[in-house]
Formats: sequence, structure tokens, C-alpha cells
Amino acid sequence: MPPRTQQTMHKTTASGLTWEAEYDGIRYQIRKRKQAKRITLRVASDGRVWVSIPLRAAVRDAEQFFVQNLDFVRSSLKKMADKGFFPKHNSSGNPTLFNNPPNTPPELLLPVDGVWKRLVIALREQYALEDFPEHVLISVPQQFATNEEMMRSSALRYWQYCMISRANALLPARTQELARTLGESVQRIAIKDQRSLWGSCVKTRRHINLNWRSILFPADVRDYLIIHELAHLRHANHSDAYWQHVDECCQKAQLPPYTLAERWIKANGRRIMSLRNVV
Repeated sequence: MPPRTQQTMHKTTASGLTWEAEYDGIRYQIRKRKQAKRITLRVASDGRVWVSIPLRAAVRDAEQFFVQNLDFVRSSLKKMADKGFFPKHNSSGNPTLFNNPPNTPPELLLPVDGVWKRLVIALREQYALEDFPEHVLISVPQQFATNEEMMRSSALRYWQYCMISRANALLPARTQELARTLGESVQRIAIKDQRSLWGSCVKTRRHINLNWRSILFPADVRDYLIIHELAHLRHANHSDAYWQHVDECCQKAQLPPYTLAERWIKANGRRIMSLRNVV
């Protein structure tokens, strides 16, 4: 049985159009984009699914592509739910993974100093972000009340803006502080939107680059990441001598063993990086 696509179409950006679709209980989007060269399918960490197609392609092509890859979509959603990227059940205890009510996206979790908290969106006069023990509350203007997708998107963009601002305010100062503790000098510290690296070091220029998303780490793990890059000012590779130096630096900065921080990044890093797909 072919998928049923809702006959609603709206502009999302200047680059294309979006259709809402559903097949076998799974809601997804079909996005026509100027920059799309071929048909691609993505499953975001918050459970959203979309098929991107070139402007010349037909919506029917996207529907068929989704059906052909249905097993992949189901498997991806299940893996993310099992890892806690979004809840498997709603408040009544009924499964919601593949049967969310229309226009109700899966619940999204955001990290605050390494703790994953539920995102709650409120309508108020202006933007605001508040941190509570169990959730993050983001307020957006009343103008988004009639469009849930725009309300969610606006809230996430504001959250990213706040996190980048926090990273720029805290990370360079903390890097200089740790550099002084370790007897190093740094000429330049840059906060970047790196897509695969948490940080980098230009040894010859004594420049340190840090990914703004590291502000989402626990404080000790952030400090370790900074020390990891500072250690490259003396060792350009990851030799045994480098890791010995990292260990000594962590002890000097009174941090837990670096292996604990490495373990945390390995367990959470990919999940944090994937948040770029929902903003």
C-alpha cells in the first residue's frame, strides 16, 4: 500500500519546500532543497525523520525511497530510543516511538553540564532560558503559538545561541587559567563550530581551538578537553609521552584521571554532536 502524503506544503526557508507525510505510523518530512543533489534520508537524534530531494525530483520519488528504507528507519529509531535519545513511552505508558499524535514531535533531551534534561517550551513575551533539576525551560514569543514546528525550531535556535554565548564567555578564560597552572602560554583561543572535532591545537602558533559544544560537558570533562589540547603544545601526536604528559597535567590541575573523561566523551560525544541535526 503506497504511503499517504498530506496535501500541505509550506516554505521553510528560501532554499525549498516541505511536505508532511506518514507511512505505517511513522511521520516524516519530504524536503525539496535547491542544494540537494540526490535523494537522501536522515533520522535525527530526537526522532525526526526526513527525506531530502532535488527540486527536479517528484514527491512520489521521496515516498518510494522512504518505503524502501523503512527497515532502516525503524531500526534507527529503536536504537536511539534504547540509548535514551528520546522516551519510548508517553505519560500514559503507551508506546509513542512510531505512533506519535499528529504534530507532536518526540520529546527531546538536552545536556546541561553533562546531565541530560527534558526540553520544555513555554510561550511568553520574550525569549528566556531557565535550568531546573529535571528539565530545561525555554520561553519563546507568543507569535509562534499557532505553529508548533516553528515554536520548537525557534526554541532550539535560542538554546544554541545561549550555549555558544556561554562557551565564549567561559572557555577562553578557563583555558588561560589552566595554561597558567601548567606553565604554558597561549597566543590565541578560538571557539568554533567544529562538526567532528572537540578541539585542535596549532603548536607552532600556540593557538587552541575548542568546539562550543564542549560547554555541554561536565566541568571536569571540559577541563580535561582543554588540557588535552594544551598538552599538544609540547607533543604534536598521541604518543605514550603525550599521554604521560596529559596524566601529569590532570594531576597538577587536581582533576580525576583522564581515562574517566575519555570514557564519558566516548559514551556521550556522538549524541551531543548529533544535536546539530535538530537545530
